[in-house]
Formats: sequence, structure tokens, C-alpha cells
Amino acid sequence: MASVSIAKPSAQTGLLTLKRRQYLIAFLFVLPALINFAIFRYIPIFMAGHASLYDYSLLGGFGDFVGMKNYIRAIEDDLFWSSMWVSFQYALMKVPLQVVLSLLLAMFVARELRGMSPIRTIIFFPVVTSLVVAAMLWSMMYNKDLGLIQSMFGIFGLRHNGFVSNPMLALPSIVLMMIWKEVGFSMIIYVAGLKGIPEMFYEAAMIDGASPLQRFWHITLPLLKPVTLFVIVTQTISAFQVFVPIFVMTQGGPFFATNAIVYYIYQNGFSYNDMGYASALSFFVLALLVVISYFQFRLFRGQAEY
Repeated sequence: MASVSIAKPSAQTGLLTLKRRQYLIAFLFVLPALINFAIFRYIPIFMAGHASLYDYSLLGGFGDFVGMKNYIRAIEDDLFWSSMWVSFQYALMKVPLQVVLSLLLAMFVARELRGMSPIRTIIFFPVVTSLVVAAMLWSMMYNKDLGLIQSMFGIFGLRHNGFVSNPMLALPSIVLMMIWKEVGFSMIIYVAGLKGIPEMFYEAAMIDGASPLQRFWHITLPLLKPVTLFVIVTQTISAFQVFVPIFVMTQGGPFFATNAIVYYIYQNGFSYNDMGYASALSFFVLALLVVISYFQFRLFRGQAEY
């Protein structure tokens, strides 16, 4: 009599099915973020690329096809290059100062001491404050006649100089305000990185007689390099996208001293109604940020792994 064998499902088949279910569940969780990126990021990028090839305005719609004319115009535009230089200056002033200050604040508030929670909240509070409101408040404090900062200088007999009305001080003044606004976010990222460093590394270093400075230089900084890379890249991108404080406080002045590239793009697109040229300018900024981010990752590659 012939024997009949019944095939049993293998454990491997069941394991693969379980993995597929896990992948499906994970995909469903990230699907809203993917939809958000597609609708509000990638589709507008493709639409801007299409608009940059046309004589396009919001009121008149698509006009004649101009090809690369808008890009050539940008290369020959002195205001475009001066706006790029303003953005570079802003990033060079803001990013290093914010990274150093946020790291120092993180090392201070990461200690488990009584009263640290309110201090963390106070430092982080500007992050959740409306940027428009913050820019208006700082603009009033910078007022050369009745501003709080000017009044404090007057107590010490210092001469009253305009901040946002001075071509030499306007951009640093905006940098100071934006560091106050965003340092809390970078601080929280660094606090998370500090909490992830195993305590045994510090204990071993203390047994070997390492000083606090040596422990910071040889343990804390190397193990925080992935966090530092994240903070530098994100803050650099944010610095080149600065718009609100310039729009509220200076409108690109005085004498184009704060006319950053995003504000110049806004002027061309909405003030001059030349959306095709503004789209071409935005693609130059996109390409620049991709190149800068690439070199930042190359600079930290290998150093940011532990």
C-alpha cells in the first residue's frame, strides 16, 4: 500500500511570512510621512523645475518656453551672487556658534541635578515660539530709540547705534536672534547623544587618572560626532533657508546687507511676478545645498562611526 506523505509548512516559510508582515506594518507607519514628502516636497520640486524652463508668472501663467535662459540669467545676475554671499556669511556666523553653544548647554543641562527640568524648558521655550512673533519682539528690542538693548547700553553711557539699520550690524543681529530661537533644538539633540554614551567609558578614564578636559576631548567629542554631523548638516540647510526674520525685520536692507538668497527668490517670485526666474534660482540653491551636504558627510565619514 502506497504511503501518503503530507507536506508540512516549513519554519522558514512561516518566518518569511512574519517578516513580510513586519515590513508591511513598518511601511504603513512610514506611509503618511512618504505621502507628506511626495505632496509637499518632491512634487513641488518637479513643478519648480518645469516652471524654470518657461516665462512663468502667477498672474499670467505659463508663457513662452525659454529653456536655460533663466539659469543663464542667474549666472549673470550680480544681485544673485551678492545674495548668495549674504547667505554664506549668515551660515558661517550662525552654524559654528550654535553648535558650540548647544553642546555646552547640553553638557550643563544633561546633569541629573534638582531644578534642571525647568532650565531645559526655559532654554527650549524659544523653539516652540512663533518665529514671526520672535522676530517682531527682537525688532522692537533692537530699536535705536526705544529698544530694550539700546536702553541697557545707555545705562553704561554707551553710544546708541542702530542694529538692524546698520549695514555692519544688521546680519549679526539676525544671527544672534536666530541662535536664541534655535539653540534649544540643537541642545536637545546633544542631550540625547550624551545620554547614549555608556558611563563605563568615563569610569574607566577616571580610574586611569584622566582629567575632565581629557575625558571631554577623548570620549565625549569622538562619540558625539554622529550627533554633531546631524546638527551641522541640518543647521546649514536651515541657515541657507532663512527668510522670516529678514522679511519681518529688515526686508533685505540696509543696502542689501541682509538680502539672503531665499528672500531674493521671494522678491522675484512674488514682488516682481517672475516665478520662472525664481524657480531657476531655487534650483541653484538646491544644488548648492546638495554639494555642501555631500562634502560635510565626506568630511565626517569614518569619524562619525563608533
